[in-house]
Amino acid sequence: MEELKNKQICECGETTIQEAIELFQNTTLPYKKAKKLVTKCNKTCCRRALMALYNMVEFGAIDYEEISFLIDETNERLKDES
Repeated sequence: MEELKNKQICECGETTIQEAIELFQNTTLPYKKAKKLVTKCNKTCCRRALMALYNMVEFGAIDYEEISFLIDETNERLKDES
């Protein structure tokens, strides 16, 4: 589980899943603005994983495996496009 918490959530920044959770927990900003705190960009590459994580934080139940799967899925899709 620790390795999942330390997984980088987006290639745009160096934020881990755990750091993203902490940022989302400590803000009252809506998703679109809170996302910028995590990624420091406006790209949509990590949208699915971040939106899912944001909703999980809001409802109080984090599924690290699902977030990891969404990150891997996005990374594979980006690699295939290259």
